Amino acid sequence: MTTVRAARAEDRDPIVELIDTSFFHLDANRWLVPEAAQRSAIMRGYFALHVNHALSHGAAAQVAVDDTSNAIVGVALWYASDDPGPAEYDRRVAAVVGEPRLQRFLEFDEMLHHHTPATEHDYLGFLAVAPDHQARGIGGRLLREHHHRLDHQTRPAYLVASNQHSARLYARHGYQPLPGARYELRLPAGGSMYRMLRTPPSTD
Repeated sequence: MTTVRAARAEDRDPIVELIDTSFFHLDANRWLVPEAAQRSAIMRGYFALHVNHALSHGAAAQVAVDDTSNAIVGVALWYASDDPGPAEYDRRVAAVVGEPRLQRFLEFDEMLHHHTPATEHDYLGFLAVAPDHQARGIGGRLLREHHHRLDHQTRPAYLVASNQHSARLYARHGYQPLPGARYELRLPAGGSMYRMLRTPPSTD
């Protein structure tokens, strides 16, 4: 069994480790840092920038905690659509990924934000579940927790699914593909990500 609660400042390192472990083999991560031996060290610095910002300025940050081990086994980090992101972002990204990789990371960030809907919404920056806890409904539970708030506010949710498998999961939770060419984000080294929007159910 797991308990969902708000993330705390002291959860930062376990959250960063969880995201790195869950995302390690994704096409985006393999393009950003092709060298598997160096990937975790670099990506954890990059993820830490975004996790820190979510914990201090995000729209919501929630974790799923295993009731037996007390380990964090799932996390969802949301940002408001008008969130400017971490301060001095380019300089701080360069410091953690290194100058040779900086342009690739900035290009990736630009691709993620390309075709973002103009309407106000909450953006799901990260949804991660520990590999040994996947297929247990934890990701769906984290989604529903925040969707309940968004529906009360009649506020849409937006995300970029990391692959087709993730896109199918999000579709089951009410997310629809952005129309036409805005749906698929093709990565330079192969693989695609998918832009999706969830509109709150009608109250009529």
